[in-house]
Amino acid sequence: MRYFLLFLMSICFNYSFSQTKDSTQAYLSMQRFLQDNEKLKIPDTVKWQNLYRELKSFIIKHPKNENNFLFIFEGVNLTYKQVDTLVKLVDSSMNSSPQKAFADVLLKRLSVVETGKPFPALTLVDTLGQELSISDLKGKIVFIDVWSSWCGPCREQIPDLKKLYSKYHTKGFEVIGMSVDDNKEKWLKAIEKDKQTWKHYCEFRNWRYNKFAMRFSVFVIPANFLIDQNGILVGQDLSPEALSSWLAQNHL
Repeated sequence: MRYFLLFLMSICFNYSFSQTKDSTQAYLSMQRFLQDNEKLKIPDTVKWQNLYRELKSFIIKHPKNENNFLFIFEGVNLTYKQVDTLVKLVDSSMNSSPQKAFADVLLKRLSVVETGKPFPALTLVDTLGQELSISDLKGKIVFIDVWSSWCGPCREQIPDLKKLYSKYHTKGFEVIGMSVDDNKEKWLKAIEKDKQTWKHYCEFRNWRYNKFAMRFSVFVIPANFLIDQNGILVGQDLSPEALSSWLAQNHL
């Protein structure tokens, strides 16, 4: 998600460069915080607490900042209540901004799947009609990687994911590839070229009609869901570094 988010924020920054000097400095300060917080060698749960505290403080100080909703969009691992609180802190005059849609999408996603809560029932069907229920994988750590053959950032992460899969698969780490491709040939070629050896699923529907993407409000990729042995969602849209750290911390 953050690849797309940083791109969007750079556009918004150029668009709003005529804002006051204080507003511009506030934007740059928050962007630095987001990048620095991600790099900290601390548990993800602490990073998310830091993020909520910083976002709340920022929005209270700058309720009319043009980028508030995009900053909130970074909070995919916050609770629904926290994100809703942040959205309500933004000045109501900003609700007509096109960027409000990003906060709305995040709230919709968190209403279905929220970090720290059980992952909802999900059954995937492969191209041969074989079904896989996520609940059947209880006792294992499951990483659902949402990607596409045409998504450069998605495929850039594959080598790191392959290393983690090779290291932890025998210890109970499962990877499931969920593609939003609509072209079967390109999908298969990408899997073969990248040497992805885990299970793969794809609906071959345009993104607007993709049932998985619509259900979980996944409109930006790469995206992912990390589910622990008890079926609890413990992280969303994790970087390869964050995933590696979680696996190591949980003694796999």
